[in-house]
Amino acid sequence: MRKKYFIILILTVFMIGCGQKNNNIKNDMKTTKFSLEDSLLSNDYVKIQMTKSAAGHLHLKGILNGIEGDFILDTGAGATVIEQNRKEKFIMQSKASNETATGAGGTDIVTQESDGNELIIGDTLKLSNTLLYLMSLDHINIAYKSIGITEIDGIIGADILTNNEAIIDYSNLVLYLKE
Repeated sequence: MRKKYFIILILTVFMIGCGQKNNNIKNDMKTTKFSLEDSLLSNDYVKIQMTKSAAGHLHLKGILNGIEGDFILDTGAGATVIEQNRKEKFIMQSKASNETATGAGGTDIVTQESDGNELIIGDTLKLSNTLLYLMSLDHINIAYKSIGITEIDGIIGADILTNNEAIIDYSNLVLYLKE
């Protein structure tokens, strides 16, 4: 009988000790404030500030082949696309593509491929030998012009977002991409 009470006493002491330890952990967690930015930056992400247009799109600056450009972020776009009329501006070489695009601009939109480009997003994320697509973005730029928004040079799509493990902080208009 004594052995049984002794085991119950040990279990009770153990459970009380665990409860106190868990309370201490909870109290420590309350006083430690988590910072998404600090956590991501310490894990090889870069911070890219964005702006939001009157149309609600997220805009970011980039440098394509040494030339600054204005891009929108489109998580639904499968690939990164440059306005075909900006080919000379960004010193791009291209060839016909077997791919056609489908989206807000319609279906079976003709595209061209441009390989070997250097794209810098934000101040530090450098993407070398990048495959980009050229196509007409008139449907976006005409709509932007009609409401007084500056035309865009291209769209940053899911290819770059996926390859660089993107995390979007909408409330602070920040895009984090892994180097």
